[in-house]
Amino acid sequence: MAQQFGGNPPSLKWQQINTDTARIIFPRGMSATGQRVADLVHYINQHERTSIGSQERKVNMVLQNQTLISNAYVQLGPFRSEFYLTPPPTTEIGSAYWPDQLSVHEYRHVLQNMNFRQGISKWFYYLGGDLGQAGATNLAVPNWFWEGDAVTMETALGAQGRGRLPGFFDGVRALSLDQQHYRYMKLRNGSYKDFIPDHYPMGYMLSYFGREHYGQTFWKDVTSDAVRYRGIFYPLSNSLQKRTGMRIAAFYDTTRREFESYWRADSLRMPISTATQVSPESNTVTSYSYVYNDGPGAWVYLKSSYKKIPAFYRRNAAGEEHLVLRPGSNFDDFFSYRNGRLVWTESRFDMRWNNKQYSIVRLADTLGHVRTITHRSKYFSPDITADGKRVIVAESAADMQYSLQLLDVETGHVLQTLPNPQHWFYSYPKFSADEQSVIAGVRNAQSHMALIRQWLQDGRIDTLIPFGLNTVGIPTVTKDAVYFTSSYASVDNVYAYTFADGQIHQYTSRPNGVKQVAIDAEDNRMVFTEFRAAGYTLYAAPLAPYSQQALDFGKDARGAWLHPDFKEGGSITDRLPARAFPEKKYPLLSHPFNFHSWVPTFNDPDYTYSLLGNNILNTTETNVGYAYNRDEGYSQVNAGFTFSGWFPYLQVSTAYTTNRNVYLRQGHISWNEWSGLLGLAVPFNFSSGLYGRYLSVSSNYNFVERTTMKKSTRQLAAVSKDVQYVYSSLSFVNQRNKSVQQLFTHFGQSLAVQYAHSATRAEAWQLNTRLDLYLPGFFNNHSIVLQGAFQMRDTFQNYLYTDHFVYARGYNTPAYTKIYKLGANYHFPIAYPDWGFAQLLYILRIRGNVFYDYSMAYEDKLPATRTRYSSAGGELYLDTKLANELPFSFGVRFSHLLDPDPQDNAKNRFEVIIPLQQLFNY
Repeated sequence: MAQQFGGNPPSLKWQQINTDTARIIFPRGMSATGQRVADLVHYINQHERTSIGSQERKVNMVLQNQTLISNAYVQLGPFRSEFYLTPPPTTEIGSAYWPDQLSVHEYRHVLQNMNFRQGISKWFYYLGGDLGQAGATNLAVPNWFWEGDAVTMETALGAQGRGRLPGFFDGVRALSLDQQHYRYMKLRNGSYKDFIPDHYPMGYMLSYFGREHYGQTFWKDVTSDAVRYRGIFYPLSNSLQKRTGMRIAAFYDTTRREFESYWRADSLRMPISTATQVSPESNTVTSYSYVYNDGPGAWVYLKSSYKKIPAFYRRNAAGEEHLVLRPGSNFDDFFSYRNGRLVWTESRFDMRWNNKQYSIVRLADTLGHVRTITHRSKYFSPDITADGKRVIVAESAADMQYSLQLLDVETGHVLQTLPNPQHWFYSYPKFSADEQSVIAGVRNAQSHMALIRQWLQDGRIDTLIPFGLNTVGIPTVTKDAVYFTSSYASVDNVYAYTFADGQIHQYTSRPNGVKQVAIDAEDNRMVFTEFRAAGYTLYAAPLAPYSQQALDFGKDARGAWLHPDFKEGGSITDRLPARAFPEKKYPLLSHPFNFHSWVPTFNDPDYTYSLLGNNILNTTETNVGYAYNRDEGYSQVNAGFTFSGWFPYLQVSTAYTTNRNVYLRQGHISWNEWSGLLGLAVPFNFSSGLYGRYLSVSSNYNFVERTTMKKSTRQLAAVSKDVQYVYSSLSFVNQRNKSVQQLFTHFGQSLAVQYAHSATRAEAWQLNTRLDLYLPGFFNNHSIVLQGAFQMRDTFQNYLYTDHFVYARGYNTPAYTKIYKLGANYHFPIAYPDWGFAQLLYILRIRGNVFYDYSMAYEDKLPATRTRYSSAGGELYLDTKLANELPFSFGVRFSHLLDPDPQDNAKNRFEVIIPLQQLFNY
């Protein structure tokens, strides 16, 4: 996650709670949430540090209420945390009260960053500031520890926490069930070929195992060794070996085997229920996320794979599958289906303020005819009536008020808002069979969850399953019962609440988590989605209880391993002393410079070293630095400031450059210059549906004063010392979503136009355009990329602008006044090795590209010339991870020059492509 630069409109006003421990910054009107976060943070800081360390550093924490992403992060550069306050519409990470869970989890990251400034990592802080420390500590301490330790604390200090949820372990348990015991390096680095769980569950398991066997402060000691780089290479693994006799790979294998023993014990206590796999086997990771019955033996489901983006499909009784349509990007992929109609939500964005996000409702029939029901709404989890005239949705408003709203399908208008005096958060509302009421899961501020029925006529609420710590998943409602999944036992399974007697029975006892169930009443069977190593898989079973014994959902049937005692004192959320912290306004331009890091960048041909600054709300960006351009050989000192808090970005910068130079046919020109810039820029986001669309326009007024100029013996006439010019640019990107394995989008365009023109009588101008077209190749994961580029500049040469043209591959930079280039590329994957060595280099994918470039350069000064540059060749790339952490792609290129290079008469060129900037972007 990363903070959006200028993501909020200036109309959003901010308040702050400012203490010596933290500054909590929140939108006006969110005082209660700000106070709650402050209470938790201060309590943890004072009482819950034993297992991480005692170092102190104040942190800024920003609470965002405009976004619909349910997430948060802590970062260095500058040191801050940001909470996205919309709770997750799913129950996959539990029923914990969202601000509480974020506070406990993210403040653990704060304490980690505070206490990891030790030894060599501390020296990296001195050398590079916050980002220097971040680079050192992220290489020393694996990502699984950062998140696993934070999940440990949310489990230890919260009412629930992911360490108590069976579904949290579905990914790693699926690998175990299917005998996929991958090497540690593969689990760290991921795969384009096989399913690899993210680092959260692995990190929690390792954290749990270390604490259980070696004590509460075990990981504090290990990470202290690591960030100090004791042993230099593999510092965390070295510390583990010193303290346990096992290096990290063996330590993980031992941890995995212990958890597998827990899972075997669970299966012995509750034998597996039989089921028949419905979805076909596949060599590609494929998930059937949600499923609905559409008559005897017919099903509608959402399917995605590593080769194809998600789509709705219908499968008939004969097993024939046909594509209905592909939904657009969303914040939650849930959908509902009834009587030939699908309803789901898609994400939309304010065109300028990226933190203003919306979730709209869309409707389609099985022929793929689509319509939009709502606009600029914040709705989730829609369900539709049998006649298709009404939709029920869960609304998550910016002020953290939640409700169920009944919508008219024709107009999108709200017909009814159901009362919610208890301020519950609703999950997965479903119409009852007679459509007189709505069945939904609800969560309260005590992190408990219940299943309720709310009547549409008067808003009255009946509690079907009382509040408790068991999650209640997606309901499937029939005339007689509500079927749902729950974390009642050690694996999420299907349960049913019967209306007649109010009893709950278990319907499946599967070895791994079940996400959702659909009922075929005519065939008296159920189909459900269960997670396996190849993704969510469809299984069918008779519609009959697993056991005739009614269950008491007030009890906890989970295994002991889901009730860990981390010796941190237990949940703090229900015994937190409430303090009334003073509040005051937080101005938009507070601490505008806020320098935090000094870092290099390598973006060939430009190499820079800069002092960076950002304010906490990320509306200002400051840099002061040195730059070297390899093409021209110039050196530059510069400073710049950008303010993004208004509709246009405001930019100002200045620079002094020595040894600017360029090669022309008439000779070599070099000069020094001072320059200044005043500019405006506006980024737009028009993303919708399957496409990400981004437009950026900018215009800068530049002042240039050349202090010296040296020319070769062939003198150039009419050279002006001072230049003022306007530099304008436009960039537009339109790209269709792509799957995991696809190298590039199957359909997209990228257009860039740059135009500079002098504002004085000294004529000096340059036009540069580039268009890239992305098309599908002959196979699903192949891509065709076509490119056209054109650059033209004046012949007066009063001023020469920086060159951004992409030349024909293999050639030296030519002399010209006008040039164009056409290029064709065919990109394709070659292999997915999933192989590495020594925890240093891991190869995820090998891919190739064959290309052809055709370019023509014109020199209009007499004598006029025209020179052709055409080349063909191939490129081989390796997509890798360095040190199990840093994504890095590099490769080689061979170019056969169909026209000899005029500068050195070369006919073949071999290049090694090592884009070092990737490391610094990370």
